[in-house]
Amino acid sequence: MKFGTKHSLTIKVTHMIQTSDLVNFVQKLSPLQRVVIQAHDYPDHDAIASAYAMSVLLKELGIDSIIVYNGEIDRISLSNMIEWLNIPVSHCSKAQLTTMDKIITIDGCIGERNVTDMPGEEIAVIDHHVVTPPKNLWFCDVREEYGATATIMFEYFQAFNISMPKDVATALLVGLKIDTAHMTRGVCSADLKAFVMFNQQADLALVNKICRNEITYSELKLFEHVCQSVEQTEGVGLATVSIDCPKNMLGILGDFLLTVNELDVVVVAQSSQRGIQLSLRSECQYVDVAKVMREQLNIKNFGFGGGHSHMAGGVVFKEFLDEFIDEEELHLSPIIDSILALRSF
Repeated sequence: MKFGTKHSLTIKVTHMIQTSDLVNFVQKLSPLQRVVIQAHDYPDHDAIASAYAMSVLLKELGIDSIIVYNGEIDRISLSNMIEWLNIPVSHCSKAQLTTMDKIITIDGCIGERNVTDMPGEEIAVIDHHVVTPPKNLWFCDVREEYGATATIMFEYFQAFNISMPKDVATALLVGLKIDTAHMTRGVCSADLKAFVMFNQQADLALVNKICRNEITYSELKLFEHVCQSVEQTEGVGLATVSIDCPKNMLGILGDFLLTVNELDVVVVAQSSQRGIQLSLRSECQYVDVAKVMREQLNIKNFGFGGGHSHMAGGVVFKEFLDEFIDEEELHLSPIIDSILALRSF
């Protein structure tokens, strides 16, 4: 069986999806002049690494692609990863997209508010979040139990019996480690298998360098700021950020606060032009923070949010701030009360 001109392929059984679906999808891509691989807005390491892996895989199968994103690359470790591995990624505004383009969304889902609707036809979703993919896609592979989309990419390389380049393994290992807090949250057996294989193939010195250099000197003040602002109620920590803070930095601050022995659920909030930006972390088995986000924001139309049981984010719309702010101070009562109710079980 051939795709493009480079490889005659032996296909192995893949997990969660039918092998024939994966093969048929790649066959359908073969006539295209190029494929657009879109990471979610304000992408993280897993999104960029997985998009990169998909691009390299398609290239091996004779299919050209470009990697795009919207928003900003606002974490120094991600900027380093892109630079040090020469990952060819472009902002969507510079990609000259057209309505004729075919788009694969990686580590995000079409219809979610953190995935910008770009020119072109969205044909596929490959993700590990709790999402509802649209119908009539060419291909859909959503594995909510996986710790990272990087693991799905690992299985694709295995499925097509293609050797994974060192740079790809390096990027995917970074994505897997950071999305799972160094394999301490949301990990399934497939992630463990991928982790072992990545460790055999990746540049481990570079992986460690990327993961260690996580913040800039100027961002140190944010840790002092959240330490001064955090309040604790029955194991739930609420920290409000009232100084300039990159969007993706909220998650780092949440992970930091979760290391406090007395806290097993953390909410970090920052007011923005859009409303209130939220990042939630949980190590309490009873508190699914993605569910909290959906119930308190999406269902009530107060905003939007989602993620995983242990790690989620969201935005409160500006017009509903009075539900979450009292006398110009954030209290986030609907969210905190929902968490406390779950913790009481």
